[in-house]
Amino acid sequence: MPLLEAKNISKIYGNNRGIEHRAIDNISFEIEKGEFVGVMGPSGSGKTTLLNVLSTIDRLSAGTIEINNENVTKLSKTKLAKFRRKQMGFIFQDFNLLETLTIEENIMLPLTLDGCKVNEMEKKLSKVAKQLGIDTILKNRIFEVSGGQMQRAAIARAIIHQPAIIFADEPTGNLDSKASKQVMEALSTLNEKQEATTLMVTHDPFAASFCERILFIKDGRIFNQLYKGENRQTFFQEILNVQSMLGGDTDDLQTIRI
Repeated sequence: MPLLEAKNISKIYGNNRGIEHRAIDNISFEIEKGEFVGVMGPSGSGKTTLLNVLSTIDRLSAGTIEINNENVTKLSKTKLAKFRRKQMGFIFQDFNLLETLTIEENIMLPLTLDGCKVNEMEKKLSKVAKQLGIDTILKNRIFEVSGGQMQRAAIARAIIHQPAIIFADEPTGNLDSKASKQVMEALSTLNEKQEATTLMVTHDPFAASFCERILFIKDGRIFNQLYKGENRQTFFQEILNVQSMLGGDTDDLQTIRI
């Protein structure tokens, strides 16, 4: 049974002149529990829209999405908000951490919202902070830590409540190559050791090479998909080859640092 199943999903945007744009055009695919899937494609291909509809941030125009055996397309706004809070974790390009809180307060936010007991929160915080190598900066504020540390804190916040699936939107987009490597290694380790099911949108072939499978989107449809074999270097090269076929952005091919 797949953890996420998208059936014939479409997202159509219209304007006041009656012109429609199919950002997602009748896509179907599945993600198994414990999979690490990347979504790539040129600018305007629909990859961010796909992430937004799968994570229920945007409503579908057609089709159904099931996550953890729940048809999320049929949930009321209240039930959907609760489902999102309990079953999903989110990682964003710009970290989305609150400046008024310390790193540990930011990480514990999902547990605070759920009314978790303090000793249980502290136990979970300690475990996740050690896993991600940020246990020494928990009392710091955001402006006192690096971009890579901020993103690892954001990952900790995304996984502390043990969601069914993590949605990551360009998680290395604001990071230098060293921090990108640390963040992708952290996500990869979580996926391998804890079977953290992850769907990541990225334009960066280096980040994508940490995934097990890549879905390439073009004009709102799945253009191609790649599976990683034993060799990440080979996978990286295959990603570059498909990107050049897709005619991606020129900056899509700049990050060769494997």
